[in-house]
Parts: sequence; structure tokens; C-alpha cells
Amino acid sequence: MNDNKTIAKNTVVIYIRLIAVALIGLFSTRFIVRALGADDYGLYNVVGSIVVMINLVNTVMITTTYRFIAFEMGKKEHGDINKIFNISLSIHLVLAIVVFIIGATAGLYYINNYLNVTDDKLPDAIFVFWMSLTACLFSIASIPYQGLLTAMEKFSTIAILEILKNVFILFISIILLSFVGNRLRLYAILMFVAIVIVSFFFVGVCEWRYREYVKFRFQKDKSIYKEMFSFSSWIAIGAVASVGQSQGSSMILNYFFGTLLNAAYGVAQTINNFVGHFAGSIANAATPQITKSYSGNDKQRSINLASYISKYTVFLMLVFSMPFLLETEFLINLWLGKDSVPEYAVILSRLMIVNLLIQGLGSGLVSLIQATGKIKWFQIIMSGTSLMALPLAWVLYKSGFPPQTMVYCFMGMAILNVVWRQLLLNKLIQFDVMRLLKISYFKIIYVVLCLLPLFYAVNLFEDGWIRCVIVLPFSVIYTLCAMWLVGSEQWERGKIKSVIIKVVNKYRK
Repeated sequence: MNDNKTIAKNTVVIYIRLIAVALIGLFSTRFIVRALGADDYGLYNVVGSIVVMINLVNTVMITTTYRFIAFEMGKKEHGDINKIFNISLSIHLVLAIVVFIIGATAGLYYINNYLNVTDDKLPDAIFVFWMSLTACLFSIASIPYQGLLTAMEKFSTIAILEILKNVFILFISIILLSFVGNRLRLYAILMFVAIVIVSFFFVGVCEWRYREYVKFRFQKDKSIYKEMFSFSSWIAIGAVASVGQSQGSSMILNYFFGTLLNAAYGVAQTINNFVGHFAGSIANAATPQITKSYSGNDKQRSINLASYISKYTVFLMLVFSMPFLLETEFLINLWLGKDSVPEYAVILSRLMIVNLLIQGLGSGLVSLIQATGKIKWFQIIMSGTSLMALPLAWVLYKSGFPPQTMVYCFMGMAILNVVWRQLLLNKLIQFDVMRLLKISYFKIIYVVLCLLPLFYAVNLFEDGWIRCVIVLPFSVIYTLCAMWLVGSEQWERGKIKSVIIKVVNKYRK
């Protein structure tokens, strides 16, 4: 019971962080698009998207550290956390060197030979690339420290650092508006500074609060090195696939349509990242508990947590995404300014949110699979399926299909991955798929069917402020009602009622 309360508390902390980051990010992106212009913003997204994707890489790579530390903590007698941390740190330092070598060779080769950009912008592209690559090295080196804080469930500390980082980025965007020199290069420099400062903060906090865990001691236990390196390698495949899908899609769009389409795709990715962070909040808060329960031989609790988290993740995504899906064009125009919205930004943003909802199906199962440690075939199959979207999109673009075809390919691969995930988990731990369908998927389908009429109803009214003011709160309330009536079980409704009664009684006193 206390552990479940911890998950709820951590989820609230994560949501506060995400709301703050989202609000700050909306203003920052608006200012940055205006300051750089569509061409330079698109150039940064295709060349410097290694920085844009650092948060995703971190989320995936942090898994190695917090999975093994949480696994140690879940044992009846805590293992040697310091040993696990030092081995993780060594692995990530090696990884940073590998990333630098690959980036400095393959990355520069792509820029010099294939980047669709005018000759006068090529030096700027190379400069942005070097700043982005160097920032990535600092970020990778700090991952074990972030993983330790996650395993310790210190989400409030992580929240403070993330909010400070985004405040600094807002400050960057304001500086850009008044700068008269090369704004693209200044933006790359300041983003580098922001990432380095936050990386050092993570190191400093761990040195201060968990000195006994982060004290460096060279470890000779080859078996743990092998186990962690193997786990890291398979996790890295997922990270490379995620970055490859994002980077590859940007490159393909740049090749066929140029930097203006990259600007539209960059706007869509920004919105996608915001909603994606909200989507993963419960899974992130529950992952340490799933891992600790599994290592403590309470596998049934791990399975139940993973099943219900899969449902709650999609439900929370629907609460945030439904208002946006219904009023996409109006909200993007309001956000960026009507004259600053790149062509195709609206349709790409809407489709990427739908793709994110598909990816959210069974999201809690990922933590359960990682808890088992048997992730080899999971990573190979899931990553391989995701990357298949790129060659498929290339072939379709060669045949004359429109820009949004890329996201349709992503959606198709995401549906395939939903199926693979269930099959793999059933083979690993004899997972009861029917129970998952009853707890999660069927409930999600019922709610989505209830929401579909909203897309017809909203078109009965003229676009504008009045419709938006009515639609936004109504869609949230309607979505919550659908979840309450057809998406929840009786015990869940009873639990929510008891919490509300406690809160009301507390404030009455």
C-alpha cells in the first residue's frame, strides 16, 4: 500500500515538472522559431537534432543504471550499489567515446555529401553539429548519476533540475530575439552550455547526497561487467533505433522536401515530445517499483502494475491530447503566430499524436520486460520493426506520396510492435495476455469509441476563439467521464471516491 502511494506521489511530482516544462517550452519554441526563421530552425532540427533527441537517449540509457540498482535494492539484503554504479559509469564513458567516433566520421560525411542546404549555410551546419555532438558526450557521461537518482525515486530532485534547464532555454530564446549576429550559432552555443550545466548538476547532487554510492572504485568483477554491458548493448540498440528513426526521418524529409518541411516536422516533434513526456510519467514513476517487486520474487505485483499502468498511460495521454487533436490548427496558430506556422505542421502534429497513442498501448510492459533482464530479442525485434518505417517511407516518397506518409509508416510499425510485445512477454514469463486485454486494451477501446463523435461534432461550429474556449474544457470533461463510465473498474471508482472524500473532509476541518 505504501509503495502504491509512493508511485502516486512520484507521478504527481513528475506531472508538476512536465506541466512547468511544457509551459516554459511553449514560449521558448515560439521565440526560437521567430528568432531563427523557418530555414534556420529546420536546419538546426536536421543537423542538431542529436541535442533534441538527447532527452530520449537519456531516458533509454538511464534504464541500465536504475534497473540494476533497483534490482539490488529489491533483494532482501541490499547488494553492492557502489559496485553497480561504478560499472555503469565505466560503460557509459566508453559509450561516450564510441558516440564521438561515430559522430565525427559518419555525421560529417553526411553533412558534407548529402545535406540539402545552400553552400553559404554549410559552415553553420558543421558548427551546429560539433556543438551538438560535444554536448551529447557530457550528457551520456552524466547518465549513471541520473539513473541513481531514478532508482532512489528522487523524482523531486530531477524535477527541479529539469525545470531550471528549461528556464535557461527560455532565457536563451529571449536573447536570440535581440541578437543581431549569427543567431543559429549562438543558439547552438547556448544549448551546449545548458546541457553541460545540467549534467554537472546531476553529478554534484549525487556526490553530495550519495557519496558512498558514487565513490569511484575500480571494479574487477567481470561477470557483472558482462551482464551490464550486455544489457546496455541491447538497450543501446533501442536508443539507436529511436534516434535513428527520428534522425533518419528528418534526413529523408530533407532529401525529398528541403529545410522548410524540416521546420514543420520540428514543430510536430516538439509537440510530440511534450505529450510523450506526459505519457511516460506513470511508467517512469512505477518502473523502480516493478523492478524491485520482480527481484523480490513478488512477480504478481509486477504483472498487475504493468497491466494497469498500460491503461493509465493511454488515458492520461487522451486527457492531454484530445483538446489538441480537436483544435490543432487554432492552437498551433496561437502558439507560433499564424504567419510563422510552416506548411504541413498541423497535419504532421496531429498524426504524430495518434502515433504516440498507439505506442502507449502496453507501455507498462516495457518496464516488466526490462525487469526480467531478458531483453535481447525484445530490443532486436521492436527496434528492427520501428526502423522498417524509414525504407518503406523512402520507397513511397519515390512514388510521389505526400510528406505525411512518413508518420503513416510509423503508425503501421507501432501497431506491429504492440503485437510483438505481447508475444515476447508471454514467452518470457508466461504472461496472461487475456488478463491484459481485459484490464487495459478493451477499456481503452471502449473509451476511444466514445470519443470519436467529438471529431464530427466540433466541425458543426465555426473555427475561432468561441469554439476553442468551449471545446477545450468540454473535451477534457467528456474524456474523463468516458474513462469513469466505461474505462474503469468498480474497485477503481471506489478508490477514487474514497480519496475525494478524504480530501474534502480534510479541508472541511
